[in-house]
Amino acid sequence: MREEVKKACALHFSDRVPVVSKDGVPLMPCRPSKARELLSGGKAEPRWSKLGLFYIQLAIEVRSEYNSGGQHFVLAHDPGSKYDGFALGCKRVQLRLMAVMPEDVQKKIKARKDLRRARRGRNTRRRPYRPRSPGSGWIAPCQLAKVQFRLAVVKELCGLYPIKCFIVEDVRFNHYKKRYGKRFSTVEIGKGRYYRELRGLGTLVLVEGWQTKLWREEAGLKKTSQKDALTPASHANDAAAMLAGLAGCEPDESAPFYVLRRPEFARRSLHRQNFQKGGVRPLFGGTTNGTFFRKGDYVEVRSAGKVYRGWVCGLPTEKTPLVGVMDARRKRIGQFALSKVRLLRRSGNILWERII
Repeated sequence: MREEVKKACALHFSDRVPVVSKDGVPLMPCRPSKARELLSGGKAEPRWSKLGLFYIQLAIEVRSEYNSGGQHFVLAHDPGSKYDGFALGCKRVQLRLMAVMPEDVQKKIKARKDLRRARRGRNTRRRPYRPRSPGSGWIAPCQLAKVQFRLAVVKELCGLYPIKCFIVEDVRFNHYKKRYGKRFSTVEIGKGRYYRELRGLGTLVLVEGWQTKLWREEAGLKKTSQKDALTPASHANDAAAMLAGLAGCEPDESAPFYVLRRPEFARRSLHRQNFQKGGVRPLFGGTTNGTFFRKGDYVEVRSAGKVYRGWVCGLPTEKTPLVGVMDARRKRIGQFALSKVRLLRRSGNILWERII
């Protein structure tokens, strides 16, 4: 354990390590040398967040003047339709993130609707149609998935750093001058809910795209036109530019850069969609089947002299008593015996990968 903590302090945070108080309140980060001193003296315990970030939790009371509320962090967010960029800083940029938004939500909703209609036709053929009103707080499922993923990332960061201010690039569309923005109204509903949640966590500052471009050019940050590139130049540099322009944070090309994704598991359904031999369609989907592991658990596998770390994507059954493990890009690493799989952390519903 001591060697793992030392390696985590050296590699995952070469300059600052997040610190959480005894009661779970985020404090100002400390240097790795200070973190090792607290851990070796029994004054702190090592922890891992859902985003793959190493931090320590103090076992003593805090009496430092730097944690009295005078200093805080600023989080910048550059939202997009498929990819988002985040940057966290205080005096300088200390963390950069790229979030891959959930995909194919509309197709999954359509498949669920078709299954429900078919089941309703089989069970109650002559029951009249009963429309279900979505209500005043309705939001499109594709936008709801994006808002929930963004809030999950923001709240996890707020639990590690004392964040008091949020900078978001506001996305707008002129419906009066341009008549082809019918589908953009769902985006505005989604961003409205996202902004309300951020205002409940701290101060929200909205900026426009042209301002981000000017700040990025002044800071000398690179920008690539390839939106799906897993580099800071695709989206994270825009968030870092907002920190430099408004908060005065110095850009740092060596700051850690992570890519975050949602695990795409099949949801629990009554049965399989296709016909099965014998006329009985078994249960399908879900994240658990009564065994020890659950889909999304972060595990370590030792097999054939190699060590793999990933997330559980397949559960053992009577027919196949093996555990499927995948990497952060949702690609299966392999299937392994239960005796070779060790649980590191329960499912946090977020896949993380460190690029820099």
